[in-house]
Amino acid sequence: MKKIAVWSVVLVLVLGLTISAGAVKLVVWESSGPEEDFVTLVGEKYTEETGVKIEVIAIDQLSQGDKLALDGPAGKGADIVVWPHDRIGKAVLQGLLWPLPQDKLNLDGYTESALDALRYQGDLYGLPYAMESVAIIYNKDLLATIPPTFDQFLAEVLKLNKPEENQFGFMGDIGNLYHIFGFVAGYGGYVFKNTEQGLDVDDIGLANQGAIRAANLIKTFRTSGLMPEGTTYDVFDGLFQEGRLAAQINGPWAFGNYQKAGLNYGIAPFPKLDNGEYPRTFIGVKAYYISAFSEHKEEALEFIKWLTNQENSFRHYQETAIIPTRDDVISMPEFQGNKDFMAFAVQAGRGIPMPNVPEMMQVWDPINDALSFILRGQITPEEALPMAVEQIKENIQQMKQ
Repeated sequence: MKKIAVWSVVLVLVLGLTISAGAVKLVVWESSGPEEDFVTLVGEKYTEETGVKIEVIAIDQLSQGDKLALDGPAGKGADIVVWPHDRIGKAVLQGLLWPLPQDKLNLDGYTESALDALRYQGDLYGLPYAMESVAIIYNKDLLATIPPTFDQFLAEVLKLNKPEENQFGFMGDIGNLYHIFGFVAGYGGYVFKNTEQGLDVDDIGLANQGAIRAANLIKTFRTSGLMPEGTTYDVFDGLFQEGRLAAQINGPWAFGNYQKAGLNYGIAPFPKLDNGEYPRTFIGVKAYYISAFSEHKEEALEFIKWLTNQENSFRHYQETAIIPTRDDVISMPEFQGNKDFMAFAVQAGRGIPMPNVPEMMQVWDPINDALSFILRGQITPEEALPMAVEQIKENIQQMKQ
């Protein structure tokens, strides 16, 4: 009888643990579309393997921070949220995210620049799954290859620039810091100085000699006739789809339309500048984060570790056409054979994570306004950029008051 009683207790404990494990449900917010479909698909497999239920709710990535700030304290928020890395700083200051315990992580295999993008004040706040960067997208019927230097590239596209024939050589959104930052960083400019303690928001390098040199180069895109005033994103994207543009600055979000249009296009990293350096474009990183309000943080951590492992990262790339954030996926022959994605991956590997501090929001308007004045010939880079930096500093001071 005693043995039966003991086994009854053991059985009750085992069943209790099983029911407890099976009762855990993780809520994941993700934008509707391919990303939501992917997490739902692999979440079902995870439930089969672990008993942990995964519920995916469609919430736009850019709306999740505000929603979590409202729903999290009320116990109605997600366990796992997803958004671009440049929103981390604000989310951390609001107390929305749980810093990941690094003693419980094996970060081997992840792309280091992607992990750097997710660090804030010494802590790691997410695990990356995708990165983006602009590169050169070109029409192979007009331009067979991209030369090794940017000077050679410019010479080639200038030959192809024939506005009178409605044929153009090279275009980009040159009034937008995001699209032209590669030139700034390639010449030694920076937004905020990167230090061992993190980004120094008091040290702004958007008016140093490198930034000025980059702005003067960008100005020649207008004065040479390559990119006349009125060259908006929609304009050059449309020209490219019509086969009337040889090359452009654009990102991985664009080439799906080019595939549908049946264009004979290629993608290449930026060629070397005349100082021997490659343009170092901004990279954007998308990641999974754990809510500070989650009651299942440890279970959520295990899920995002599994979700971003090598096998699932490769599957993610296959299912949704993302650029993976694992070197052990990028090095796979199956990925290396995709020249389009490899080109973006190479450029992203040379890139710099967009600053993830809240102060970054005060940078865009002053610099983009300065670029607009420079491109119109109303003021020189030597005059415009220092004024823009002063405006950024004033904006940051007002933000902190």
